[in-house]
Amino acid sequence: MEVFEVLFLTFAFLVATALCDANNGSVLGRPQAPNKRLFDDLMSKYGSTRIRPVRNNNEAVEVMMFYKPGILSEFNEQIQQLSVTGSLHMTWIDEFLVWDPEEYGGVERISLRASDIWFPDITAYERLDVKEAYVNIFEPYAIVNSDGSVEYYQLTDLTVYCRLDMTLFPFDTQKCTISFTSYSYDSAQLALAFINSTDGYENRFQPNGVWQLERFEVHEIHKQYLCCPNPFVEIHYNFFLMRIGSFYVYSIWIPSGLLSTMIIAVFVMHPNSGEKVTLSVSNVLAFVLFQQIVVESMPRSGDDSPVIVVFFSAMIAISCLSVLASAVVLRVYYHDPRKPVPRMLMCLVARQKRNRWKRQYTMVATNNNRTRPRNPANHPSEAKPVFEEMVRSDITEGTAGEKEATAPSPPEDQRGRRNSNSASNQEDTDWMLLALVMDKFFLVIAVCAMLGTVLYCGIKYWVLFGVH
Repeated sequence: MEVFEVLFLTFAFLVATALCDANNGSVLGRPQAPNKRLFDDLMSKYGSTRIRPVRNNNEAVEVMMFYKPGILSEFNEQIQQLSVTGSLHMTWIDEFLVWDPEEYGGVERISLRASDIWFPDITAYERLDVKEAYVNIFEPYAIVNSDGSVEYYQLTDLTVYCRLDMTLFPFDTQKCTISFTSYSYDSAQLALAFINSTDGYENRFQPNGVWQLERFEVHEIHKQYLCCPNPFVEIHYNFFLMRIGSFYVYSIWIPSGLLSTMIIAVFVMHPNSGEKVTLSVSNVLAFVLFQQIVVESMPRSGDDSPVIVVFFSAMIAISCLSVLASAVVLRVYYHDPRKPVPRMLMCLVARQKRNRWKRQYTMVATNNNRTRPRNPANHPSEAKPVFEEMVRSDITEGTAGEKEATAPSPPEDQRGRRNSNSASNQEDTDWMLLALVMDKFFLVIAVCAMLGTVLYCGIKYWVLFGVH
């Protein structure tokens, strides 16, 4: 019996000692860590995480925040989506997380999981990735101070909708807005405010080679909804992203400008070359290809018309008209020389002939200056009557040609000799000269249309740059 009494007393002594050590904060003589004891005490007294951390329910929880963008991971212009990685900082007072540091070995700060305490439901209105309703993507930690202040730092990946204005592409600046607000608490329950400090306005954005952050603005807005008696507080971050357009200048603008000069080459090229229509069609296809490249990088929006699209549309229209003009010039150039030119167009042909004769007389006078001292080309007073006589004779021949068209046809042998003579002098026929005059006329129209298009686009760029 004595042995059993000794064992029983020993067991009772050990149990009592363990209970006493547990009550004193130690286990089997080893003291418990202060931060562990603090955590157990805070969590045991905290209660539900769905209740706002205020002892007076009529008071609002004041939440201070700021957001700093860091990396532009993606900007999908087709669907107008902006993906940006940045850091979010929020602070608030939790009245249920207050303790005396002297009672816990001088511990003044402790890290707690955000899911273990009350957390403000701050979200971005423009957010598109709806897998997570709130800003925090993974399980973060919050730093709690002994006075109840909670500090929350989080690296966030946000994909938001950004309405694009492509009018000034590729020299555009896009304004993207991210609105942070509480979805459940109005201003009477949660007072959201921006941390107006140097750290809050610090720009840590890293350019990605296409976009760079020009500036960003922060606005605190109180918005009233019909559903609720009190307004909701929203923090609007306006990011102004400027496109680095040097790539588009060298890949689109300069090649398209050089391609525009090919329209002029269509009318400068002689009709007898046989490549006028081919070059015209090639210009049309090239401009259509450039336009498709530009359109594929833009959103399908009908609110604004990019200046570069207007430029390409005008160039395509001018190129199509150059195809039609080339066909008309070739039709006139290869017209039947036996049919006379209409009298109303003979003045154009006569002027063309006058210029040719003047050049021929100048060349002859230069070559025969020694043998013919009084050449009409060297004496304009004598040359002028000669030129006028040639023009009158040319018009007379045109009128006679019209009469011959109504007169009976000559014999076959005479017609053959006339055709052979016309074939031998095809370069001097009136129809060919008329085609060359029309080519110059269409050249002037094309140049004026191109200059007008460039002037219009330049003025629109200048005006819109001043507005933006």
